[in-house]
Amino acid sequence: MKDYIGLCVAYSADENYGKYLGISMLSLFVSNKNIEEITVFVLDCGISQVTKDKLITIANEYSRNINFVNMDSAIGGLNLQIGVRKISIASYARLFLSSVIPEKYNKIIYLDCDTIVRASLADIWKINLDNYLVAGVQDTVDNFFLKKIGMKEDEYYINAGVLLINLSLWRRIHIEDKFMDFIDNFKGNVPHHDQGVINAICRNKKYILSPRYNATSNIYSFSAKTIRRMYFLDSFYSQEELDDAKKNPIILHFTTGLVGRPWELKCYHPMKEEYLKVAKASPWKEDELLPDSRKLSVKIFSALYRHAPLFISETVYRIISKLAHIRE
Repeated sequence: MKDYIGLCVAYSADENYGKYLGISMLSLFVSNKNIEEITVFVLDCGISQVTKDKLITIANEYSRNINFVNMDSAIGGLNLQIGVRKISIASYARLFLSSVIPEKYNKIIYLDCDTIVRASLADIWKINLDNYLVAGVQDTVDNFFLKKIGMKEDEYYINAGVLLINLSLWRRIHIEDKFMDFIDNFKGNVPHHDQGVINAICRNKKYILSPRYNATSNIYSFSAKTIRRMYFLDSFYSQEELDDAKKNPIILHFTTGLVGRPWELKCYHPMKEEYLKVAKASPWKEDELLPDSRKLSVKIFSALYRHAPLFISETVYRIISKLAHIRE
């Protein structure tokens, strides 16, 4: 079967994240005018018709294809109760891409809604994934969590917010069954949820991308050396690679972190204007900034990081991390 020539991209959202999906999708279209055809699949986990109409308007403006995939039947039986906490069903929807995306598509780029695309995705689309299940950017995750999901300390753990997925291979090995079995084994409480599932099942079949394809908030807060030390990582990107990603990100990923998120008050992210610029060109340009949603512990650590010596903030982080390990 021939590869689909145009770009195929998937997002997942409920109504709460429909706005951010739209802003990210707008940035995708603006930055990829060089690509003749782009098809977007929206994994619909409860998006209102009003929001859908806005998304359709954006796609029509750039002559792009948009398809809404109702996820009720695909993941209706999945238990997302995580102890006393709950996580949005939209977070798990990406696990079912191989069955809900038409078989003519052999691969797909998955993007979280809290991303901004700043440059062409033509190069990542050309990557040969024949021997890989997924491609992604290494994440800043404590190796404690690798052990929890059965991975070794020297194995790469990727961030699931930006993925290039080999749909053909996912279908061939019936990966969704493996995902569900893994979730069942953890009684629904997988560390880092769907991201932990993807990393554990894909194991050594991951293609590691440049951090330019998923410039998360942590690389704007910490040096490569500090990340390796704070997260107990044996290996990570070089400082030169992180510097290049910070200056020339292809995809910005506004993950929760010390710097906050650009649609909230008290955001210190140095690239927040990149988000606000796209937001002001979107149907949500009149929306006001939301209150700071960061946890109190993160706010305290953020203040320490910005105003106190590094060794103090690192010590606090290690204490917070240790407490998190105990809770896990």
